[in-house]
Amino acid sequence: MGAGSSPDRRAPVAELSHGTSEIAGAVITVGIVDRDILVRGGIRALLEQAESIRIVAEACNAGGAVELVVRHRPKVLLMDGDIAGMNGAAAAKYVRRVAPTTAVVLLASSTTDSHVEHALRAGVAGCLLKDGNPLDLIAAVTAAVADGAVLSPKVAKWVLERIAEIDVDRVERARELVGSLTAREREVLEHVARGMANNEIGRALYLSEGGVKAHISRLLSKLNCGSRVQAALIAHDARLAVSRSGAYVARPPVNSKD
Repeated sequence: MGAGSSPDRRAPVAELSHGTSEIAGAVITVGIVDRDILVRGGIRALLEQAESIRIVAEACNAGGAVELVVRHRPKVLLMDGDIAGMNGAAAAKYVRRVAPTTAVVLLASSTTDSHVEHALRAGVAGCLLKDGNPLDLIAAVTAAVADGAVLSPKVAKWVLERIAEIDVDRVERARELVGSLTAREREVLEHVARGMANNEIGRALYLSEGGVKAHISRLLSKLNCGSRVQAALIAHDARLAVSRSGAYVARPPVNSKD
C-alpha cells in the first residue's frame, strides 16, 4: 500500500482476553499498533501494571490500526512511527479523521525518522522514542487522555532544531496566525509553548483555570489547531517563545474537574 492510499480496513486486529465491553469510570482504554509482536507484548506488559489502563486491542499494520479505532474507539492509540502499509504520519492523520476522539501517540525509532515532524503537525498528541524510558509510556497515555501532550526530551530537542531551520514562508504564516490573537491569548500561548500546565499558567497570569481553558480554546480555534503540540509548534515558528528547559512538554490540567 502506498503512503497516499487509504488503509485496508480488513487488516486483522488482535483481540485481547477481556473483550470489547465498554469500560466505566476512569479506566483509560488503549490500542497498540506495531509490526513487531514482541514490541507489542512488551508495551502491553508495561501498561497493564497501571490499574487505570486497559489494553483493548492490538494491530500490526495501518489497515489494522484503522479497524482497531473504528471498532474499539480507544481513548489512546500507541502507534509505531513506521508501521507496515503506511508511514506513521499518514496513518496518524487517517486515524484522526476516522476516530477524532482517539489521541494518537507516535512511537518513533529515532529523531531522524522523517515522519516525526509531519506526524506532530498532523495533530498527534505526542511522540516518544522506542529506546526511551519505558515509564514515559504510562505518563504519555495519562497526559494524552487528559488533552495534554508529551514529547521525549530527544524528540523535543530535535523538533526545536528543525524549527530553527524552517523556511521564511512558514515563519510569516505563523506570525500571521499569532497576530490574529489578542494580547492575552498570545501570553497564554507563550506559556503553553513553554510546557506549562493550566494551573501554572493561571498563577503566572493571575487567571482562573477556567479562564485559562477558555483562552486556550479560543486560541486553538484561531490558529486552526487540534492540539497544544500544534499550537506550540506555531508559537515556535513565529519565534513567540523559547522553552525554558530546551524541551517541550505540554501537560494536562492538574486537579481539574472541567
